Amino acid sequence: MQAERATGTLTLENGADNCSLYFLFGHLFHASGPSGQGEEVVVNALGWRAGSYQFDPRAKLPAEETIKASPAELIAQAETRQEAPAVAGAATTTADTGWSPRAAEAPAFAAVNGDSAPAASPAPPAEPVPEEVAAAPPAAAAAAPERYSPPSESGLASWTAAQADTAAPPAEAYPSLPVEPETPPIPIAGTPAAAPSAPAAPLGAPGQPPVLIYPLPSGRPHYEGLKSAFVDFPRLLRTLRSDRHTGYVALTGSGYSGVILFNEGQALEAVCSNGTAVQGENAFLQIRRHMDGGDGVLDVIELDGGMVIAMAQMYTAPHLYTGLLGRFVNLDALLEYLAEEKVDGSVVVSTPSEMGVILLREGTIAGAYSGSRRAMEKTTASVAALAGDRRSKIEVVGGAGQVIPIDVDAALARPY
Repeated sequence: MQAERATGTLTLENGADNCSLYFLFGHLFHASGPSGQGEEVVVNALGWRAGSYQFDPRAKLPAEETIKASPAELIAQAETRQEAPAVAGAATTTADTGWSPRAAEAPAFAAVNGDSAPAASPAPPAEPVPEEVAAAPPAAAAAAPERYSPPSESGLASWTAAQADTAAPPAEAYPSLPVEPETPPIPIAGTPAAAPSAPAAPLGAPGQPPVLIYPLPSGRPHYEGLKSAFVDFPRLLRTLRSDRHTGYVALTGSGYSGVILFNEGQALEAVCSNGTAVQGENAFLQIRRHMDGGDGVLDVIELDGGMVIAMAQMYTAPHLYTGLLGRFVNLDALLEYLAEEKVDGSVVVSTPSEMGVILLREGTIAGAYSGSRRAMEKTTASVAALAGDRRSKIEVVGGAGQVIPIDVDAALARPY
């Protein structure tokens, strides 16, 4: 589970015994069963020699965090506990217990055991047998405890695994982020690699508009509704980097929202709104602060790489037109002109209650979506309906530009 960075609930059953183990990105953070919660539940379950298991990657994760030790530490603790009773049992004999009956203890012993024999001469009391000894497997099973196959009628996956085939846990459960060479800028298709010259003033309302949090399209969810209190932010970034994740991570909470766009594991852009919207590394630091505070809900969504770069460009490319009033603009004619100019960028239409986005790649419509219809569409009907509102405003973003990834390692090292 740790090696696969699994997220979900692992349910174990051994006769009348059962427990549930909860994983997040391979991190075992909670366990529960009839006997209680925490590390003791895991250690006890590691002593079972029969049973079945079932894993549910879609199960809702609980809010508790009762496990601090790594899986390797829990396994070592269980092995030590299982070996101790056998050693103690072999070394302990009746001769070396030093027990001798005393008249003062006899009545109490007889009363406790309900013995009808005379109190003055009871049989020596048996040493209490630890539960681990009573449940200890035969010698053959103890010699190779990993080679267990549950009954076939269980219908669940087998626990059969040779010890030699089982990957040993890493010596360092959570290694630090690797040092990587400086990431070069990602050129936008159809644009020169050199930094562009300052763009001409955009047509429409004077000046550049403030940073906005644009709506996010729906995609393939990897994780949804994760409580940020359970997510180690550097570990999450390490996982996304190693998996070469392309898509976005969205964090929402009380009075704020933030998003980090990823392409092939690189953080292209970050935007966060906490009263005032900011972007870039400052937004990354705000998102990190909210993650560390554990007061939000996290979604990890996969998207097409071209869509991600187009979304990043909405925040980094210059505005060609801004503040255009929808009642004065023929949207179809505007899109036709942008197609002739082979513009890479986006058209954003906003009303007092809704916002829609049309993504362009070399002037061709790559997709369109809105806050209420987040599924990416090839037609612009839903966004055109917003442009028909007399109160709507239109802005066009595009032109020469580059998306420069955020230096995640440097940003993690900065105080916020």
